[in-house]
Amino acid sequence: MDLFSSLVVVYFAGLGLAMVFRKRTRNISGPWLFLFRAFFPNWQFFHGLGPAPRLWVRSQGPEGQWSDWRLHYPRMARQPLQCLYNPVVNLALSHQNLVEHLASDIHALPENGDIRSFVSYQLVTRLARQAVIESTTDVKAIATDIPPDLRSFQFEVRLMFLANNQTSMLIQSPVLPWTT
Repeated sequence: MDLFSSLVVVYFAGLGLAMVFRKRTRNISGPWLFLFRAFFPNWQFFHGLGPAPRLWVRSQGPEGQWSDWRLHYPRMARQPLQCLYNPVVNLALSHQNLVEHLASDIHALPENGDIRSFVSYQLVTRLARQAVIESTTDVKAIATDIPPDLRSFQFEVRLMFLANNQTSMLIQSPVLPWTT
């Protein structure tokens, strides 16, 4: 058996074990089981139409003034070449899928649970930080491009009702200091 076949067998064996030993909930939790989510999209849109979770970000400047809340929903125009090669749009879809996983984790959170310990929250925090960088520089930035005049940032996940464009806040992060 070659290396690729062995890795596929190990992957599906691990997936099978995860299904056997997981709790009786529909959500996958835990840092190792969360890695399997990368291979499967969030299929909750089949359960019914409803509000869609969206990521909103804002930043605080050096004098303490806050920017307006900005929607970070990476929609891009389609190009014919994207039928064959589409890494940028696929990355944008994975970012939105991450926000949807966080919304799902929030709904499944126990009464006094702390969402900040979830991997999805930590990843959305990083995504929000990157969105702030992109919104302040107006270019696609890499993680090392840090605007020098930011003190802190904050994000919200809001449910957007597509029929009337109204939003309802699902979660608001605390004010997060801008650290390098």
